[in-house]
Amino acid sequence: MKKYIFIFAGFLISAFMAACGSSNSGGGGGTAINCPAGTTFQNGYCVNGNGITVNTGSVGFYSENWHDRTLTATGAGLSNFLKTAMGVCDQNHANGGLAACSAWTAGAFDIVMQAPNSQTNSVQVTFRAKPQVGQYSNYAYSLPSAGQFAGALFGFPVVSGSGAVRNPLQLNMTVSVTNNYQGFEARGYGDYYTTANRSLIQIQVANGKLEDPKFDYRIAYNGQVILTGTFIRCNSADCGLAMPIGY
Repeated sequence: MKKYIFIFAGFLISAFMAACGSSNSGGGGGTAINCPAGTTFQNGYCVNGNGITVNTGSVGFYSENWHDRTLTATGAGLSNFLKTAMGVCDQNHANGGLAACSAWTAGAFDIVMQAPNSQTNSVQVTFRAKPQVGQYSNYAYSLPSAGQFAGALFGFPVVSGSGAVRNPLQLNMTVSVTNNYQGFEARGYGDYYTTANRSLIQIQVANGKLEDPKFDYRIAYNGQVILTGTFIRCNSADCGLAMPIGY
C-alpha cells in the first residue's frame, strides 16, 4: 500500500489527486461527436448520407506522452511551464519528491484542443499533468528559505511561487492562418490567477488544418519551444478528458 508523506506542501495534495488515475488513451471515452442534422459520426468525422465528409461538426485533437506517445518535451521549458503556468511544482525555496518539477517532467502529460467547428477562429486547449510516482512509496516536501521561515515567526505570510494551481489548465486561444494558408497558429495567455497571466502560449502548425486527421505541431511558451508532437483527431466529443490521465 502506498504511503505519502507531505511536508509543507498542501497545494500539492489537490494537484496530485486531480492528476492521478488509471490508464486510458487520450482519444477514447465520452459521447459521440456533435454532428449536424443529416450526418453521422464516422472515424472522427461527420459524414452525410452520400458518404461525403461534412466539416461543420465539433472537432477535437489530442496529444500525449503516456499512451500513443505523440508528444515530446524540448529542453527544460516544460519544467518552467509546469511551475509557472500550472503551479504544480517547485513552488518554494526547497522542493523534493512529488513537489519537485523533475517528478512532473518525468510523468504523464497530455494536451486536448477542441473547437465548435473546423472553420473556427478560436479553440479551447486543455493541458493536464501527472507526476511520476514510485511503486511502493512516495514523498514530497516544499520548504521556505531560512529568511521566509524567520519572517513567518513574526507573522509574515509565506507565499508560494506561482499563485493558483491549474491542473488541468484550460485556456481559450485565438486561431489565425499561417504559412500561406497551409497552417495555423493558436495564441493565448496563461491563467489570470497565475504568474503566467501575461505569458504568451503559442501552438504552431506549419502544415495542417482542423479538417485533417492529424498534423504536427510545436508549442512555444514565452518565445521558447517547450513541446513538439502530433495532434491526432479525437473519436469522442471530450477527447478523453472525462478519463484520468496516465498509466
